[in-house]
Amino acid sequence: MDAGRTVAFSLAAVGLGISIYLTAEVLYPSQVPLRCPTTGILNCGQVAFSPYSHILGVPVALLGAIWFALMLILFTINAVDFTLPLWSIGVAFVGYLVWTEVVLIRSICPYCTVAHACAIALGYPVIRAWLGGGE
Repeated sequence: MDAGRTVAFSLAAVGLGISIYLTAEVLYPSQVPLRCPTTGILNCGQVAFSPYSHILGVPVALLGAIWFALMLILFTINAVDFTLPLWSIGVAFVGYLVWTEVVLIRSICPYCTVAHACAIALGYPVIRAWLGGGE
């Protein structure tokens, strides 16, 4: 396995783990403890339970988990033709989520920020694979 795929697996696995934790925390708040500040600008609770934390009733964290899982699958089966479009959609969504946190909610979730960074950083192996460096 080349370095690009190793990086992709690592980033997607970290993002998937965080997204699963945040999904469980949103769906089962009394059973999954929130291990994050809940006051001030760093406020996971403010972000996780805001009106913007769901789209059409689906937790945004669940959408993130699905996205990271798809990225893992695509790199596993070496289906690089689909990684750039999916990554592009994900990064556009990250832009929306960051804007929502900063402008609308006025709070930052550190877990979300790490997941966002993983999604953006996945651009390195995705673009590398698209340019033929991931073969």
